[in-house]
Amino acid sequence: MSNMFFLIKNGVVLGYRGYDTKIIIPAEAVKIGDNAFQNHPIIESVMIPEGVRQIGFYAFSGCRRLREIVIPKSVKKINKHAFDHCDALKEITYHGVTFSADDKIRIETVFRMIDTKDLSVLEELSSSLKYKYLWSMFSAEPEEQEILAAIKKNFVKMFKFLIDENDIRTAEKVLKETKLVNKRNLESITKYADEKQNADFQNLLKAPQEEI
Repeated sequence: MSNMFFLIKNGVVLGYRGYDTKIIIPAEAVKIGDNAFQNHPIIESVMIPEGVRQIGFYAFSGCRRLREIVIPKSVKKINKHAFDHCDALKEITYHGVTFSADDKIRIETVFRMIDTKDLSVLEELSSSLKYKYLWSMFSAEPEEQEILAAIKKNFVKMFKFLIDENDIRTAEKVLKETKLVNKRNLESITKYADEKQNADFQNLLKAPQEEI
């Protein structure tokens, strides 16, 4: 697939003249313009690169064969009707986490969550999917108060998820965020790391225990 099929001006994708079923938006894009892909007859998969900040009005409206789309964490705004009548759309990947209609969550709900950052939507998800998304959000925006509040509410369960996933990198960031860590939950997660015989986490948790 060639970038010559994309019409781009000042970083705004204005249109697409190609007929590939799977498209990758060029890296130079910063916005998907209004109506850019509206009613394209055969697009099935779209990957939007990091750096795109906005998806315009009716951008993909009427793409009836569109099944999956990857939206980077840089996207801060999805305008109204951007995905109207995308009847085949069943899978959205955002922040590296894939949300599927099979997870019993409406795709429209995922778009609302991305656009409004309404974390109440997460209560509709399975625990593992919810935790994966929140930790991904935390890794990108560790000072975001709504994210910190949601994590604090479920801290022990979520940290156990990190141990199960052996996600040391995220765990290191979490332990530096003192608002999330106290003596009680530290004892719980340390006990869990011992039960799992996870040496990496056992070593990681020693220093915080000595400090608290």
